[in-house]
Amino acid sequence: MVFQDSYSSLNPRLSAEEAIAFAPRVHGVDNRKSLALAHELLTAVGLEPGHFARRYPHELSGGQRQRVNIARALALRPRLVILDEPVSALDKSVQAQVLNLLVDLKAQYGLTYLFISHDLNVVQHMADRVLVMYLGRVAEIGPVEAIYARAAHPYTAALLASRPSMDPDRRCIEPPLVGDLPNPVNPPSGCRFRTRCVHAEPVCGDTTPVLATVGGDHLAACLMAEPGSGHSRAARVAV
Repeated sequence: MVFQDSYSSLNPRLSAEEAIAFAPRVHGVDNRKSLALAHELLTAVGLEPGHFARRYPHELSGGQRQRVNIARALALRPRLVILDEPVSALDKSVQAQVLNLLVDLKAQYGLTYLFISHDLNVVQHMADRVLVMYLGRVAEIGPVEAIYARAAHPYTAALLASRPSMDPDRRCIEPPLVGDLPNPVNPPSGCRFRTRCVHAEPVCGDTTPVLATVGGDHLAACLMAEPGSGHSRAARVAV
């Protein structure tokens, strides 16, 4: 796993090479081989071992520390890497470098990423499939191209509409989302998004939506996407 805070997720008493070599040593790799692996991974993430191997976290920049964290996550040759907001604390220019590095490592090591992020532009750049959640429930899931081109859930549409645009013809005049987030301990009945949804109807408070197919393997948990749900915008079921 790669965590959001690149500094607090590293042991301040371990150098970069020691942090990466620690897990292989725990799994029985001897000291010489574990350090050689650490140097190999430092090179893979763009850090020259001769300059960075013996540096401690406080001697590294945020981007360099995150590269060490990525190398440490790869030390046991995983198939799946979980990345929890891995670039949100970095400057934009450094974000781009780390994201491009992750794309290269994915191809080089045959990795699968579970990438957690609130940055929709980052998600679009990194993901093959996207899962959108609201108050602990899946709102929409599908291929990244389908979701970004044809969002089927009102919450997903609001998120995409909130992205800043440099195009003056695409200025956002109205807020894409209004209202306060409900208490997650005591969420609304039925559809959890209904208290902030412009398409909400009484049936949304009585019925909990299930994931309905809106095309291929693109699914949305919205009564408007579920034929015969009772919502005025839902397709009618032929009798």
